[in-house]
This record gives sequence, C-alpha cells and structure tokens, in this order.
Amino acid sequence: MAKKNTRRQTSGRRVSNDSDTAASNTDAAASGQYAPEESARADSMMAESGEARTEEATASSEDAKKKSEKKGFLDEYKDKNKLMTSALYGIGVLLSALLAFYIRIIPRDGVFLSNGFIRFGENDPWYHWRNIDFLMHNWPSFLWFDPATTYPFGTLQEFAPLYDYILVAVIKALQLITGNTTEAYAMTIAAYWPCVLAAVCVVAAYFVAKTIFKSRNIGLLTAFLLAVAPGQFLSRSTIGFNDHHVAEVLFSTVVIIFLALALLKLRDKKITYEELFKGKFSAIKPFLPYAILTGIALGAYTLVWEGALLFAFIIGVYITIQMVINHLRGEGTASIALIGIVIFLADLLVILPVPQIGIYRTLHIVALSAGILAILFMAALSYVLEKKKLNRLYYPGILAGLALFVAVVGSLISSTVRTAILSVVGFFTRTGGALTIGEASPYFGDAVNPLFFIVLLAVFVVILILAATSYIRDSRIKKLLLAGWAVAFLMLILFSGRAGNLYWTFSVMGYLWLIALPIIAYTAAKNNSMEKVLLVVWTVMLLWAMVQQNRFSYYFVLPVLIMTSWLFMELMRAVQADEAWKTLKKNFSKEGRAKKIEPAPVYSSKQESAKVRRESSKVKVKADNGNEKIVIAAVVLVVALGVLLVPTFNLTSQYVSGTGGPNEAWIESSLWLRDNTPEIGLDWYGRYEMPPQDPDGNGTSGNRNLFGVEFFVNQVSTVPFDYPGTAYGVLSWWDYGHWLQVIGERMVNANPFQAGVGGRRGSITDDMIPGAAPFFVAETEAAATSVLYDIDPREGLFGARFIVTDIEMASGMSKFYAMTAWTLDTNDYRTIVNIGGQNQSIIGSDRYFNSMVFRLHMLDAAGLEQYRMVYESRAYSPNTHMSWQEILYKTLFNQRYSGNIPETNTGYVKIFEFVEGAVISGTAAPNETVQLALTIQTNQNRVFTYRQTVNADASGAYSFTVPYSTTGPIDGETNFAVRPIGRYLITKSTGEFSVDVTETDVLRGNTVAV
Repeated sequence: MAKKNTRRQTSGRRVSNDSDTAASNTDAAASGQYAPEESARADSMMAESGEARTEEATASSEDAKKKSEKKGFLDEYKDKNKLMTSALYGIGVLLSALLAFYIRIIPRDGVFLSNGFIRFGENDPWYHWRNIDFLMHNWPSFLWFDPATTYPFGTLQEFAPLYDYILVAVIKALQLITGNTTEAYAMTIAAYWPCVLAAVCVVAAYFVAKTIFKSRNIGLLTAFLLAVAPGQFLSRSTIGFNDHHVAEVLFSTVVIIFLALALLKLRDKKITYEELFKGKFSAIKPFLPYAILTGIALGAYTLVWEGALLFAFIIGVYITIQMVINHLRGEGTASIALIGIVIFLADLLVILPVPQIGIYRTLHIVALSAGILAILFMAALSYVLEKKKLNRLYYPGILAGLALFVAVVGSLISSTVRTAILSVVGFFTRTGGALTIGEASPYFGDAVNPLFFIVLLAVFVVILILAATSYIRDSRIKKLLLAGWAVAFLMLILFSGRAGNLYWTFSVMGYLWLIALPIIAYTAAKNNSMEKVLLVVWTVMLLWAMVQQNRFSYYFVLPVLIMTSWLFMELMRAVQADEAWKTLKKNFSKEGRAKKIEPAPVYSSKQESAKVRRESSKVKVKADNGNEKIVIAAVVLVVALGVLLVPTFNLTSQYVSGTGGPNEAWIESSLWLRDNTPEIGLDWYGRYEMPPQDPDGNGTSGNRNLFGVEFFVNQVSTVPFDYPGTAYGVLSWWDYGHWLQVIGERMVNANPFQAGVGGRRGSITDDMIPGAAPFFVAETEAAATSVLYDIDPREGLFGARFIVTDIEMASGMSKFYAMTAWTLDTNDYRTIVNIGGQNQSIIGSDRYFNSMVFRLHMLDAAGLEQYRMVYESRAYSPNTHMSWQEILYKTLFNQRYSGNIPETNTGYVKIFEFVEGAVISGTAAPNETVQLALTIQTNQNRVFTYRQTVNADASGAYSFTVPYSTTGPIDGETNFAVRPIGRYLITKSTGEFSVDVTETDVLRGNTVAV
C-alpha cells in the first residue's frame, strides 16, 4: 500500500513538472499536512522545482531552488529537450494567433465593397476613424474638442487617446515603408487592425494563464480557445470593427500578467513594516519592478479606455481581500499593501500629464488618490493591531464597520453621498432610456437585480476569506460553502430565464467555469496562493460588471476560458493522460519495437518454462493495463474536445457571417447629404477649443458635477460653440450620428455617445430636455418644431436643418420604443391587433400614428408645412422583415383612419429639410374649404401627392405654408433630389388654378399672393 501511494505522488509530480498540467501544489500541502503559514511556501517550492529539477530524482526542493537562482536567463534552454519543448509551445501559440486572425478576416467582403467603399462596423469605429483622420492631418495634435458633433455645442473627446495614437503610428510606419499614402490604404490598415490586436490577445492569454497556474498546457489551451471562441470578444475584433474594445482586453490582460508575476515574486520575499521603517528594502527588489510595470500597464490601459477604473477597482478589491487574508493568517500585509500603493501611484503618474481621458480624467485622479489613502489606512490599521497583538478578527471587523458607518451616516446626511454609494454598488447599471442601448443592457435582464447580486458578491468574499483561514476548520464546510455559492448563482440565472445567454456568448465554456470557480477558490484560499486568489477576484468582479452591462462579456471571456482550460487539464490528469502518452511513445520507440520482435526464449526444463510463462503473463497484464490507459485517455480527450469545440465552431461561424455597420441605404444617403447640401462653413480638420462654460455670466462653470459630465443633458458643454453663420445641424436617432458625421461630413445633433438624445432622466414629471427623442415622438408639427428651436438656445436659431429617418425608427420596432423610453413616457403606445388570426400587442395607437417620425417617414411628410423630403434611398429588399414592417404599419394606419396610403415599401432611408416655408395667400368665399395639391416625384421615381386643406376666414382670406419649390434648386443651397412635377394646384368653389413657388420664397418665408 505504501508503494502504491508513493507511486501516485510521484506520478502527480511528473504531471506537474513534465506535462505542465494545472497541479501546482504538493500533495502534502493539498492534503493539509502543512500548516497554513507553510502552505504558500510549499506551493512555491513545488512550482520552482518544476523549473529547476535536476536529473537526480533524490535532489531536494531546496537544492533545486538554489540551482535555479544561480541560473542565467537562457540557461534552461541549453538543454535540447527543453528548447524543443519551448519551441513547440511557441509554435502552438503562434498558430493559435494566426487562427484567430484568419477567423476574424473571413467577412472581409462586407468591409471592402465592390464599389470601392470601405465600411467599418457598427457605430463607434466610425468616430475612431474621425480621430485617426484628424491625427493624420494634424500629427501629433489630437481632436480634444469636436464642434462637428452634438451641434450646437460640440463635445469634448469621448475616447481616450492612446488607441488612436498607436494605430496612426502603425499607419504612418507602413506608409513610409510602402510609399502608399492614400486614404483607402490607411482605412484598410484600420480595418485589419482589430484582427491583429486579437491575435496579440491570444498570446497575452497564453502568458496570463501560464503565469497563474505555472502551466504551459493551460496557457496553450486558453490561447487556442480564445482564438476560436464566439461572443462579443470575437464580434468586436472582427475585420472592420476599428474600436478600442479589443485593445481594452489586451492592455487589461497585461495588467493581470504583471500583477500575477509580482505576486509570485512576493511569495518568499515578504517584507515587514519594521523593515520598511528601517529602510531595509532588499526584500522588495524581486517584486517591485513587476508592481511598477503593473501600474504603467494600468496607466496605458487607462489611456486606451476612459472606463479603465474598472480594473483599478478590481485591483483595489483584490488588495483589500488579500490584506485581510494575510492579516488573519498572520502572514503580514506590508508587501501586498506596498504593491497596491506602487500600482496606483504609477498609474497616477502616467495619466497626470494627459489633458483628457474621455471625460473622466478628474474621476481617475480622485479615485486613484483615494485608493492610495485607503491602502495606507488599511496598512496602518493592520500594523497597529499586530503590534498590540489583538484578535485578528478585529481587522476585517473594523474595516466592515467603518464602511457600513460611512454608508449609513453619509446616506442619512446627504442624498449626494447616498447616490454616490449606490453608484458604486451599481456603477454600470443604466436606467430609463439608457437601457435601450444594446451594449449597456443587463446581461441577464431585469431579473438579476444588481443590488441583490452585490449582496451575493459580498457573501462570496466572506466565504473566500473564511476558506483562507482556520476559523472554519472543517474543509468540507468550506467546499460546500463555495459550491453552494456557485449553485445559488446558477439558480439565479436559471430563474432569470437568460441562462442561455451564457451559451450564446461563451458556448459550453459559459457553464464549465461555474464548476471550476469554487474548486480554484478553495485551493487558492487554503494555500493562500495569491495569484490564484487574484484570478478568483478578477472573475467575480468582471461577473459583477457583466451582470450590469452585457458589453463586459468580452472581458469575462478570459477568466471563463482560463478556468475551462484548467478544468480540462485536471480531467486529463484524472485519467492519467501523461502516463498514457508516455506509454504510447514508449510503444513506438525503437526499444519498444525491439521488444515486440524478440525471439521466444529456449527453456531448459518444464519447471523453468512454467515460471517464465507465469512472469510473461504478469508482463502481459501490465501491458494490457498500459493499453487500457491509452484507450481511456484517448476517448476522454476526444469527447472533451468535441464537447468544447463542436458547438464553439458552430457559434463562431455565425458570429463571423457579417460585419455590421451602415447598410447600402445609409451609405448612399450619407454620401448624398455630403455632396448635395450646403457647406457647413467649418474647417473639417481645424483645431478648436470648447467655449468657457459660464452660461449665466456669473464666473462659475455651468457643469453640474465635479467630473465635468453634464449627465442630465448628455452633453459636456452647456454653452453653444461660436459657429459660422452657414452652420447647421442634422438630426437623426443617436445610433446614426457617427455615420452622418463621418461619411456625410455634416454636423449632427445626436450621436452614439448619447449626447443630444434629449428626453428625461429622473422621472416623468421632470422637464423635457430638447433633443432627438422628444422631436421624433412629438405628436404635432408645432410641437416638433418647438423642439428644434429649443435644441439651440441662441435666440431665433433652430438646432437642425435636415432630418434623417429610416424604417427602423418609423415602424413600431425597437428604435421607436427607445425614443419613448428616453422620454420616460411609454404609456398608451401599444394596442391589440389581429395579425394572421392571432391577437398581438404591438405599438400602433394614436400616439404612434401621430408621431413626427411616422408622419415624416411613413406619410412622406405629406401635409406638413415646414418639412419637405429631399432624398429617398432605395427600398428594402422585398419579402424581408423590414419590408414586412413598413407594409404592416401602413395597413394598420389605413384600417384605423380609413386611409388610402399605398401599402408598399418605400425608401429605407429618407432625408427631410426644415425650411421657413413659402406662404401662398388668396381669397375665397367666407369660411370656404380650399384645397392645395402638388405632385411629387422622388429620386426613386416614386410619385405621391402633397396635400393641404384650409378654411377661409370670415372675410374669405386663406393661406397655405408650403415647403416645396416648384422652380428647382438654387446655387449654394440644397440640390434636392425629390422634386415637384408641375405647379401647386389650388381648388376652390370658383375653380382651379396653379401657382409657382421659388426656392427663395421657400427658404425666406416669402408670401406668394394669388
């Protein structure tokens, strides 16, 4: 029995060292043989001996450690076998990176269109191109303020600058090498850039997994899985998606790599507060460089994404938890506190010289400074309690008590403090209209309340800390608590009805991590393996963010894949895959083949013959056992890989079936707007500054909060920019703002930063903020026009000259609902309609049919006095969902109002112009009904009739305000493509007569007497 146990332990060591699996602890530590204070050292000895093991099996771990410390950086690669092994892993990582790149360029035909147009995906990539284009013309000056969006205010740069600077540097370098300086070449590089970054992320994934588990196998599998995984990381790194998201993942992963390395170096080089006070800093030399690199990486990450406080917060939470664990275990908190302070200080020094980080620079500075002070306080408290030799439980008790006291008392004293506390708990939670933003919606829907989940998160932290200490001695209870938490979370998402989201985002890996998390958390806490505690905290905090906003699933993918890879390797270890592999290699070696063809022995006697046969039978049994191991390991390997990869590849193929971005109708309409509307009078590449924010002239800023964010209006500036007299805005739903600005080269009122969207933020009793939402849902022309004038606070000026709509805005679909949601008034829009024999609740009430967007797009602005159609794109392809939507709502309109509008598909995108309107005046019989009609032909050769009806007053006077010119465009104004056929026809009791209206009459509001 003793031999069997010895062999199992030896096998376990071989798995850890020779096969690079996830087993990172000695069997003694795992079984509790070491005391808690010694378990970390045992874990470290095992890891280091794996790298420095000598040929002698009897060499002690301490000897191996000494030899390891004497080795040079490349000494371990002098051994040919190690060099070959490293080369094979390097090739594996490289192939995974190339595979990631290849998968992401599959839909390239959707980016490089046959007409030569290069189409970026979705929305934000277009504004990144705006930044890149500006940098190319003004290097190294950045577009810190852009007056061409959120007209008439302009906006500060919403993106952190580093991503665009790096890409422009790459473009300039390639231009210098190739000599190709065309815009198309620069756009092509930008289109491929996210695929390149995704490939680099694969390499980073290898190193972060390898570092945390000290296993190249886990690292390699993680890299491969990231290359092929579906979900938002894939969609945001596909060709054409020139956005900073994939760079966020890359830089944040580098942060975790350096922090994990710092923690590994900290293992046997801890420093006490007394040594720090005496200036004995030799103990910090091994981990200090990695702590500094972590801070620099965090600073770089901050300059890539303005929301990088997420990872600063994760690090702060980890430092707090690790300090509590270390204090309770009596292992000292000085080193971990020092790492936290160095990281935040280095980050702070990186970002201080930068003038803007999106709109959150001040928030970053305040938060990092507060983090440094908090760590100093926790360190001082730990030192005092240790010095006085008080019960170690006082430490977490005092910290929790202080946090609770500040939260309760602060909330009672100030509503601002209460709001700030709640904003930390649900930092990424959105409400009202913001919930209609696709990437900002809760991952599991409304069923998973962020406040409830934060309680679940706090429970996990308590369990993790308890698992790391001896206050609960029974390991079974610790395991049950962690497993119970995972089950509670699983039940939570099952009851939400959104558990399938995990599959569609992560394939089967979306469920496997729930199995791995409690196991890793238990072993990490028990042995105080700090890098694994970091992995656990990283995972849970990203889960917290993802529950609030689904966009964070592209971050969460890495912990999911790391834990899945660990679980896979543990499965392989359980079936002794390494032993099976060695047996297989041995069978095919020269020695193994030679044994198979050995001549039969010659026996000298029956007794000796029988003895030999018995021994041969034993050998045969052993051989059979070896073959059985090979078969079992092979079957498990094939099945496990099939379970991981088959559904993954199926989902991945769906994610790369297209690239998104503007369709042909939007591209054509934006280009038409650029080429056929008046010049805006603004230098497209000019450098401008935001005007002083003093709208009241009292010498104080008009911004409402400390961090320069005008949240309630969704704009930073509150003072209009000083535009030239020819400037004007273009109003559409915020989704389309970047397309109209960058492709159409026109100034937009609303954009995907949700600036200019208008509506309400607090409650339905609040005043309506002028913007896109209240304009499009306005139920009269007068109300909509009033919104246009309110958008521009300057006297007598209106916010937008052109209005752009599409069928998604005008039909009762998600975009129309989003408009109502931003106003917080969603009542009375739905009605019960019989469709195909079934009663369905859809948007289709009077409020919807009277809305401005329906009148403009569905009714072609017929009857409106100051709005005329000037362009119509091609209709959507027949027999599609969109074409069905337009016909459905026109049919419902005709049924509800006994109308006769043609139930056909019209332009997918339509452009309207807001004009002063010419006044046609005349006389008729008192109180007589007078009719006006004008035949209109669109650029798609579609014909409709513009009509108005008025009643003459008691004296017989009447007038019409009309938006169309019958004499054609004039130089310098709109070259409208939708034109009248003939003249206005006026019908009254005395007969019919026609009248011409010039473009000057329409633009200036002249009166035409008849």
